Amino acid sequence: MLKTRTDRIALTALLMLPTLALVGCAEGAAEAPAPTVASAPVSSSTPTATPQVGAAEPVWPNDRCQDEQLAAELVERPDLSTATREGLAIVLTNVSEQSCSYYGGPGVLLLGADGTNLASRDDKILGPIEPEAGALAPGESAQVEALLTYVVTYDCTPAKVTTIRVLVTSDGAGPGIDAPADLQVCGDAWTDFTVGSLVPAS
Repeated sequence: MLKTRTDRIALTALLMLPTLALVGCAEGAAEAPAPTVASAPVSSSTPTATPQVGAAEPVWPNDRCQDEQLAAELVERPDLSTATREGLAIVLTNVSEQSCSYYGGPGVLLLGADGTNLASRDDKILGPIEPEAGALAPGESAQVEALLTYVVTYDCTPAKVTTIRVLVTSDGAGPGIDAPADLQVCGDAWTDFTVGSLVPAS
């Protein structure tokens, strides 16, 4: 009787061994660390912006220069002179408190002591064919170069020019800008007097 009971206990233990082994495997599987997936490194660099190509075009003031805004000065330019023509420069300075713009060349009159117009710029333009627009802030200057034929070149009666009058206002509608002058032109004949376009004063 004792032997039979011992045999049953031993048989039961043998039958439970596979079950315990399965449980042990299951617990071992549960305790195993989960696999990790490596992520790609993230770049810390910041994209560089593409630089803008080309600078913006200059914006000129809308208001064109008027005679009343400017002062004129006649300057001798020996470096422009030739054997038959005298080199000159007419410097215009913005004496107002407002910027203004210019384009092309001004009108120019050469006046005698009594105010008589003895000569004016002819239709020929001295300098670049295509003038460039420009702007004058308060205190800034622009200039035009000019050539006047010497009276000795002609068989004429000389007349003295005491004033140069520059016309900048559109269509010559302004009063003009006067500056003292000491020039000679032909009083009884046509005088060759050419003027260029306005450019920034050097």
